[in-house]
Amino acid sequence: MSFHDSVAVFAALAADLQQEPDEALTSLAVVLRMRELVPDADQVSLIVRTSRGRHETLAVTAPLAAEADALQYALDEGPCLEVADAGGWLRSGDVGADARWPAWGPRAASLGVRSLLAVEITDRDGPLGALNLYSGTGGAFAERDVVDLALAYAAHATTALSSAHRAEALQAAVSSRHVIGMAQGIAMERYGIDQQQSFELLRRLSSTTNVKLRDVAAQIVETRVVPHERASESVDD
Repeated sequence: MSFHDSVAVFAALAADLQQEPDEALTSLAVVLRMRELVPDADQVSLIVRTSRGRHETLAVTAPLAAEADALQYALDEGPCLEVADAGGWLRSGDVGADARWPAWGPRAASLGVRSLLAVEITDRDGPLGALNLYSGTGGAFAERDVVDLALAYAAHATTALSSAHRAEALQAAVSSRHVIGMAQGIAMERYGIDQQQSFELLRRLSSTTNVKLRDVAAQIVETRVVPHERASESVDD
């Protein structure tokens, strides 16, 4: 499929991707559709940069892609890491002999990787990660239309992934508020305190135990018990 013939296909794919119910399924759909779009791609992976500056693989079409990604993490070298950090795209038709990655290339070739194309996943704030296309055939991904196709698809995939992430984060936030509210109700009933005092009690428990507020609340809801020694300190204030 050429880039110029694919506009309608991208629109349909983008709509389909945004119907996936969560971030994990959206990530899997992204890599599966990319493999379908680019015939040279035997395997596809999606990696992202974490908030701590590390990288992790969100989805793969087969274990080989996960192994090729993991090698880059272990060696701190490879095209996917470079694209995930700096954006743009990188292509190699002979990874085993590619001087840009002297440690990763030969190791990847031993796994059966001959060619690679990595394209950016990015938003207005900068690079988020990379979609990585692996091929067991040398000289793959050589046509510019193939690169343009992958880049255009990656842009649509970014939108779908961002939407899924926001939806999942919102769902988690709503769930957290509900659990915290239930824990506050338990504390209010048990100690005769008001809503503000009950929240301060939970906040103090979170701080003194070094446990997230939601996790403290979930424990209270599950056990119906507020740790007495902490509660007494807060109620007495």
